[in-house]
Amino acid sequence: MNQSLLATVTAALLVWEALLLIPMVPGKLIDTRDFSPLPRWQYNSFNVYLTSLGLASFVVAGFAMAGQHWAFVAALVLSLGYIAVFAADLGAVFPVVPDPLPVQLLVLEAIALASAGVLAVIAIQGVRL
Repeated sequence: MNQSLLATVTAALLVWEALLLIPMVPGKLIDTRDFSPLPRWQYNSFNVYLTSLGLASFVVAGFAMAGQHWAFVAALVLSLGYIAVFAADLGAVFPVVPDPLPVQLLVLEAIALASAGVLAVIAIQGVRL
């Protein structure tokens, strides 16, 4: 793949990950688990992390489309951030709450985890060019 195609695919996957993240906001439509057992600072920090991950994805996608080579490194870091979040939740590492993982959330997180893995591979290819 040439760098232009890699940059376009990287940008598309970053936007895809951010858009997948939006409906998974804790305590909302799809993620209906009760997070009240978590300390408030943990819950708020988790939400700040998720929000930052999503916003950074849009910013880096723009730079990838602008042909900035460093965007591949940033995309790799973001993909690892997505992988960590979804793997931790699917693996019941964090956040741990008494409510079970809703089926819709399980499916979305599995899709997002797989596409974050693809993003990591594409970003590595971009870094290597």
